[in-house]
Amino acid sequence: MTEHHDTSPHDTGNGNDPDNGRAASGGTDADLDWATFAAEHAEDLQDVASSRNARRFERHAQRKEKEALLSVADLDARAFTDGSPAGDRDRGPRDHVGRSWLDTDDVMDRYGDDFVPPNPKIGPVNATTLVLWILLVGGIGGIIASVFVPALAMVLGSVFGFCALIGGAGLILRHKGHSETRSGPFDDGARV
Repeated sequence: MTEHHDTSPHDTGNGNDPDNGRAASGGTDADLDWATFAAEHAEDLQDVASSRNARRFERHAQRKEKEALLSVADLDARAFTDGSPAGDRDRGPRDHVGRSWLDTDDVMDRYGDDFVPPNPKIGPVNATTLVLWILLVGGIGGIIASVFVPALAMVLGSVFGFCALIGGAGLILRHKGHSETRSGPFDDGARV
């Protein structure tokens, strides 16, 4: 490190003592000294910053930042009891004053929520879908059955494999998903 002599107005004129004026100048020379040190040892500091230990320390610091910033010990007991005063002990955090789930009919009648049972009717079956299912099931069954006929296994396996492939691909292409039954953007498609 090069020696830095302070030539500020605080210098008493004694050139032999480089620290004489630094204490009086309020520490601004310390910043200059650090900048000089960092410039002289930039390559060494870069090696330290890119070292394996530095990366491990950075990952450790990131994990510590993700830890909970608030713990249960930091909370007052009233936070768990709706802010009721300490003398009010008739209700606790697990006390339930509502209705039981066994009284679902009464609760739904009280709030006017009408239960609509699901429609169990399958409806008319599309002919194309029926043919694709027959090809898929027949193809899989034919592949299994072709094992028992070793003389024709190569030919039958190819034919039934093609049938299973066409049936499965057709059913996948005809599948429209479950988004058609949704009634709104917050409807996840779950039905009772």
